Amino acid sequence: MDDFAKKLGKNIKMMRVYKDQSQAELSFKSGLDQSYLSRVENGTVNVTVVKLCQIAKALECKVDALIPEIDV
Repeated sequence: MDDFAKKLGKNIKMMRVYKDQSQAELSFKSGLDQSYLSRVENGTVNVTVVKLCQIAKALECKVDALIPEIDV
């Protein structure tokens, strides 16, 4: 699962950069702490579904655009 968190964080960061937002802007829009978002993007913390939804809403994208494919 550690690999999943890293891929998810990478996807969130890529979407944030694509939307031309800084971490501070995403923090403000999502209502999440900037240091928490940094840990999410680095893949060092597991994100709850609620927080993932907050991030997606702030990035104006669907949640599934952030979730990486899972190798089974």
